[in-house]
Amino acid sequence: MKAAAIAALGVLTTPSVAQAAPADHAALAGLGRVVLNEPGALGHPVWFGVAASAAMDGESHGRFWFRHLLPDGSLLGQAWADVTCLRVTGNVALFTAVVPEGVGPMKNHAFYMKVIDGGGARPDQVAFIQARGGPDRPPTRCLDFDVEYPGQPRHQVRTGGYAVHGH
Repeated sequence: MKAAAIAALGVLTTPSVAQAAPADHAALAGLGRVVLNEPGALGHPVWFGVAASAAMDGESHGRFWFRHLLPDGSLLGQAWADVTCLRVTGNVALFTAVVPEGVGPMKNHAFYMKVIDGGGARPDQVAFIQARGGPDRPPTRCLDFDVEYPGQPRHQVRTGGYAVHGH
C-alpha cells in the first residue's frame, strides 16, 4: 500500500510537468526522499512531493505532500498542504506550503522549503524549516534560508528528484 501511494504521487508530480511550464510561469515538480540526520530525527526517511507554479505577478498555486516515517518504516505523519508562494532563481526554488483547516490535526502547520535541482549531474538537495500549527495562520511568503536562517542543513535527495523551471 505504501509503495502504491508513493507511486501514485510520483505520477502526479513528474518532472515533465515543470519542464512543460509556459515561459511566463515558474514551476517546480517532483517527488523525492531524504533521510534526516538531526537530533531527534536521526535516520527518519521523509518523502516530499510538490507540483506548483507561479505567474509573473507572483501569484502561486500548487500542492505539497509529505510522508514522514520512523527508521523502522512506521508512519509518523503525512498530509498535504497548499503552496502559497513559489520563487525560482536558476536551479533553485523556494516555496511555502500551509496545511489548511480540515486536513488532519496540523491546521496552520507551514513548511518553508528550498529545492536545489542538481540537473542530473548532481543529486538534488532540499532544506526546510517548519512553523508548528496553531490557531493563527503562519506567514505565507517565501523564505530564503541563506539570508534569513543561515546554516540550515541541506539534505541530499536519495530517491526521486525535482525539476525547477524559471520565468
